[in-house]
Amino acid sequence: MGITTSSSTESNSKYNLLTLEKLHELKEEGVKLEDMSEKKRVGIQGMFEASQEVWWNGLYALFPTTTTQGELSTTDQTKEGGTEMDEDDQVFERFSDFMKEGGCKESFSALMDCIEETRSMAKCKEHLPILKKCMDDRISYYEPILALAKATEDKALAFALEEIQKGE
Repeated sequence: MGITTSSSTESNSKYNLLTLEKLHELKEEGVKLEDMSEKKRVGIQGMFEASQEVWWNGLYALFPTTTTQGELSTTDQTKEGGTEMDEDDQVFERFSDFMKEGGCKESFSALMDCIEETRSMAKCKEHLPILKKCMDDRISYYEPILALAKATEDKALAFALEEIQKGE
């Protein structure tokens, strides 16, 4: 799948974050963005977009698609119904398979089921600490995803600091 892991002797505390929960809560607030000042609205949208770019670029690097890896098998390119999968679908499917293969299948599946049911990450946030703990307990396997989540959070924080400095 294009994933490399390294064993880490560091404490799992560097991954003490729930970045996706925070970002999706901001996205959920998008309905209320029109009530905010233009500056705040642009800042929140910019932070979300910058963070999503880091997340998706990281997923594409960890789980290459036909474009980045050459030809894949037909099963990798088609959905159950036989329709073609776009690159985002391929990447997400590989990510999901990876998450389920590492010992956190139950907690990951519970989160995904909730998101599918509610169409909202923010409404499923009670599943995130359970998944996070499971991943931390299996850090040698999940370290690439935890590191990507950390990079995503770092990008969001850097963007927020840049916006604050602009305002001063």
